Order: sequence, then structure tokens, then C-alpha cells
Amino acid sequence: MFEWLRESIWGYPIIAAIHVLGLAWFGATVLTDVEEYKTWKKAGLALMLLSGALLFGMHPGMYWASIAFRLKILLLVLVLGLKMPRAVSLVLWLAIIFAARGIAFF
Repeated sequence: MFEWLRESIWGYPIIAAIHVLGLAWFGATVLTDVEEYKTWKKAGLALMLLSGALLFGMHPGMYWASIAFRLKILLLVLVLGLKMPRAVSLVLWLAIIFAARGIAFF
């Protein structure tokens, strides 16, 4: 599947767009504690994680060689694995976004 996605014209751009959609979906609900949004928040996070795994699977060597990618994964593990105050969590999410942007450069 990863080879097919990697070699297709539209595979990577579509998965990358879904990844950004998941981020936007999650980000739109992360600032609220409204009970109805918890399902939407989880759906956005799941979309981000699944599409991120697909993106990684298409080019694992390239991503793992990137220091920014490894920093992003470390921050992601921290933010998802630890209970922390909302302000700290938001700062970590912003750091994850900046690290993700750095993948293209580092």
C-alpha cells in the first residue's frame, strides 16, 4: 500500500491534505471543554494520527533522518502520554506544529 501511495500522482498530496484537515478539525475543538466536541476532538486526532502514519510509511527513511520529525514525535508522545495543564498542552501542540513545518528544512 505504501509503495502504491508513494508512486501515485495523488497519493501523497491527498494524504497530506487529510493530515492538515485532521489538524484543523482537532485544533478547532481543542480550546473548548464542551462535552459535544469531545467526539469531534477525538475524530480529528485520529485522522491526524492515521494520516501521519501513512505519510511516514511512504518515506520512513526520509522522515526518520529529519531531526525536526524526531522532535515532533517526541513532543507528540509527551502531549498524548502525560496529563498536563491546558496551557502546557497548547504550547506543546504549537511546538509540534512548528516542528512539523521544520521537517521540510531539517
